[in-house]
Amino acid sequence: MVTIKKAAAITGVPEHTLRAWERRYDLISTARTEAGYRVYDEAALERIRAMNDLVRAGWAPRDAAVEAARNGRGPVERDADERLLRAAADLDDDGVARVLDEQFARGSFETVVDGWLMPALVRLGRAWADQEVSVAGEHLVSAVTMRRLAVAYEDAGGGRGGPVVLVGAPPGVEHELSLLAFATAARRAGVNTVYLGAQVPPEAWRLAVLKVKAKAAVSSLHRRTDAVRLVPVAEALADVRGLDLWTGGRHQHRAPAPFRPLGHSISAAAARLAGRRPGPAPAV
Repeated sequence: MVTIKKAAAITGVPEHTLRAWERRYDLISTARTEAGYRVYDEAALERIRAMNDLVRAGWAPRDAAVEAARNGRGPVERDADERLLRAAADLDDDGVARVLDEQFARGSFETVVDGWLMPALVRLGRAWADQEVSVAGEHLVSAVTMRRLAVAYEDAGGGRGGPVVLVGAPPGVEHELSLLAFATAARRAGVNTVYLGAQVPPEAWRLAVLKVKAKAAVSSLHRRTDAVRLVPVAEALADVRGLDLWTGGRHQHRAPAPFRPLGHSISAAAARLAGRRPGPAPAV
């Protein structure tokens, strides 16, 4: 058992945030000392770590709390995280590929992407910020992951009938991993997806939409500053009749109109575009 101060130091989540999560989301059931101080056991710490990883990956806190309470990050996931970081630090291409393949063999594509991959990439970003992993190591993991996702995207099949959904990012936005993961999940859900990739100029978006008569276009906002980069795309597509514009990512709520947020779960967003979740987009 550890105090809230120690729990904050171990997990990297500030004390006031821990109190808020306990009060708002019923994530943690803490014991108290005779003096009335909160104390946290290892299970509580794991749920905190899991929720923190999901929130940093862009999940809404309420959704992250539900997922963390259901799954947490058990010994297998923690071991995979650590091996991924070691492989990144050692620039071990084969080691990174092994971890990815092992994890994707453990469950469905959607479960692994939402429950492990995106939080693991957040941990990688923190390791880079703490200088535990070099820029080269982070880029290596991104490259290997992109290759793995590209295979999954192709395996999901192309040439489906039905209206087309375009997926891509505007100039200056290079966060492709979550976009390709979403495009893959959408294909697996039956959506006729065309993946454009990163650095797509506004005029190219418009030409692509008109060429394939797309019913929707999807992009992402992972950084606050990316919102302004999406404005020219919104302007280029604003007058295309019958076109829905969606965005994901941590700062999706900052997207310019007429873009609307898709929510923070890749699998849920894919299901929504496939018509399996009617109604308004999930709350941010």
